[in-house]
Amino acid sequence: MLNNWLEKRVKTLEEELEKSKIDFEKLEKHWKKSSHMCDSLVCENCENLEKKVHYLVSTVDKLSKRKSNFENVLASQNCVF
Repeated sequence: MLNNWLEKRVKTLEEELEKSKIDFEKLEKHWKKSSHMCDSLVCENCENLEKKVHYLVSTVDKLSKRKSNFENVLASQNCVF
């Protein structure tokens, strides 16, 4: 029962990680397109996008590390029937 719950939780985390990666890639593409249209050195749109990109990068990094750590914990446990 615990094993099923853990498997579901890992699958959920993997799905969240993939969604975050896709969101990050979309935002990064949008940022690259919009940054070339900007005439000024610093604009509000660029600043907002830069903050969002930074947030997504840190979130993806955290999710990746947590997933790896979680899988290591699962691998080190012994099944008892």
